Amino acid sequence: MTVQGAIWRDQLTAGERATLGRDDGKVADQRPDVLVVGGGIMGVNIAAACHQAGIGNVLLIETGRLGAGATGGATGLLIPEPHQWSDPEPFVDLERASLARWRDLEQSLPGGVGMVQLDWLGLAPHDSGFAAHQPAGVEWLNPGQVSELIPGLARPMEGTLIRRQGRLNPLRALSRIAAGLPAVATGVAATGVTISGDRVIEVSTSAGSISPGTVVFATGQPPLLDGLQIGIPADRVKGHLLVTEPTDVRLPGIVAPLATQIEDGRLLAGGTLDVGDESPAIQQDVIDSIMASLGAVLPELRGIGVAYQWCCFRPHHPDRRPVIDRVPGLSNAWLTSGHFRTGILNAPGTAAVLARWIAAGEPPAELHTWSATRFAER
Repeated sequence: MTVQGAIWRDQLTAGERATLGRDDGKVADQRPDVLVVGGGIMGVNIAAACHQAGIGNVLLIETGRLGAGATGGATGLLIPEPHQWSDPEPFVDLERASLARWRDLEQSLPGGVGMVQLDWLGLAPHDSGFAAHQPAGVEWLNPGQVSELIPGLARPMEGTLIRRQGRLNPLRALSRIAAGLPAVATGVAATGVTISGDRVIEVSTSAGSISPGTVVFATGQPPLLDGLQIGIPADRVKGHLLVTEPTDVRLPGIVAPLATQIEDGRLLAGGTLDVGDESPAIQQDVIDSIMASLGAVLPELRGIGVAYQWCCFRPHHPDRRPVIDRVPGLSNAWLTSGHFRTGILNAPGTAAVLARWIAAGEPPAELHTWSATRFAER
């Protein structure tokens, strides 16, 4: 039987699942020093970073359960180095710093965050292959070397190998970080804000009003709230993923664009870009296409079954870069949005940037790269 949903929740312990629905008396603290709106991996990391920075009382609110949005459907891959070929330098620097913070969390949190260190192997099934001159830290593999790592490929392929990347179950990581937060209220929706001068003085919620010293919006897309005008263009891009039944095929970590080996010999595949598809329904033809691609590259995988299949929507800005900035015109409100396919990876790095900015007034380097006003300037 194929499960219509992500595998991640089924891998959690009962205690970890309970943390996703954590509710500390709704909004018992109605005057927190920091209010974080949004309980995905980004919001939870921001709340944890602010708490650790000693900014004061921190309260996180979430409309549903923690991780109910894009976090729960993400791949959980932590792979900054492949972005050297596609993203500007400040973006790759943020990802590298964030991977380092994930490693720190794995060592510092009780039980870690479930991070697994893996190598990344990119396949090039075309005649030109990869360029001979690769960035530092990238190994160029000829077809013979690739076939030693992945026996049984349908055709010879060149490849590039990047070591010491990572993977995690995003819900497990979120749950273990959230367990250390001082105050969490799930089932609480922010509905509006009251502004006086350049400050947010009140956030209206489904559980009553909150008067925060500082508020951070980490809602995936820019928040849509009464009284808050944020003119940032944003949309969302649907993607399909699946996990196969266990297989005897063994991959050397993350193999792009094929699959990633996870627990019990299962393979995680997909991460499609289904632009224009706004339906929450799984499209079977997309799932079939993912499976056909697996079999075309590695014939031994033909006929393998699908154990889990799901789709999710990833928040996206037109330039494919996130916003990490103050809310324009406000002195005590910040937001981060549009992390697209790197939200899990970027979460602890973004959280550190915002906590330092709030606590010490230190904005990030290359501030314009993440500016909320960069679209208006165009």
